[in-house]
Amino acid sequence: MKAIIKKELRDHFGSVRFVMVLSLVFMVSFLLTHLAGQSIRDVLAQGGSAYLEGRTFLLLFTATGAFFSLTVFLSIFGPIVGLVMGFDAINRERNHGTLSKILAQPIHRDEVILGKYLAGLITLAVMLTSLMLLLSGMGLLGVGAVPTADEVLRLCLFWVLTMVYQGFWLGLAILLSIIFRSVATSAMTAAALWIFIVFFVPVLGESFATALSSVNETSRPAARELQTYNTLRDLSDRVSPAGLFTRASSVLLDPTHRGSDQTFKYAMMSVTDRYLATRFRGVLSLGQSLLLVMPDVILLLCFSALIFLLSYVIFVRQEVRSV
Repeated sequence: MKAIIKKELRDHFGSVRFVMVLSLVFMVSFLLTHLAGQSIRDVLAQGGSAYLEGRTFLLLFTATGAFFSLTVFLSIFGPIVGLVMGFDAINRERNHGTLSKILAQPIHRDEVILGKYLAGLITLAVMLTSLMLLLSGMGLLGVGAVPTADEVLRLCLFWVLTMVYQGFWLGLAILLSIIFRSVATSAMTAAALWIFIVFFVPVLGESFATALSSVNETSRPAARELQTYNTLRDLSDRVSPAGLFTRASSVLLDPTHRGSDQTFKYAMMSVTDRYLATRFRGVLSLGQSLLLVMPDVILLLCFSALIFLLSYVIFVRQEVRSV
């Protein structure tokens, strides 16, 4: 397996595909971080340091700026990196006739699939670590905010969460490369699944929740309708890896975030309700944030493990013929 990992790492880091994807991700991330830093500087210039206290450095990753935040970018377009790393992991070897030659050596099938998956994860880890370090240095120079110990721990946990999220898409890409012999077919199927999971699942969840609960923005819904709407929206978010990543990352990187706030989206709150909603909206500790995100993280980890387990079982049971 070590030989497979070394060979795959040489292929990844020496490929033009890796350089192009890395350059594109870095350019967009630099732009988003620059815009977020500009927004933070504007708030600080207007005397909003008390509002940013305790999360100034984290806002480099969560502030929207003129477009969207870095976390939203990783949630929507981050899967493309994982898919690009693995959509031709197996069928390329099969089409070139090298897979049968590899298996003719004293190398077991499980070592091949594990080596390719671990090599893809290592490549993604190097890219993500380099990106976060460079953006952190850019934030230190541009904003001048020194991260606290709590912020560093939250960023480390966000790195772990992102790796689990990328592991799902990498496992999905490898699964498609096992199922389909054609590289073009696996690439097109991966793109279709990315569009469906990231873009269509949230829209369908919102539509079903609105239709089944009879909730709309022009009327004041009853408490039972609001509860039904929130339950359906949470369910739609938790069946999608992108929704799980968005929910967990928003809580980890924002100490004031207390989870889903769909309850107050359509409700017409009274003066007392508004006071209570703001009175108890303090900064959460890291332990409290972890308690909120733990169900989403466990579900995302299960998705990643199941998709890789499925690709593992199919590959070890698949017939491989020499070309």
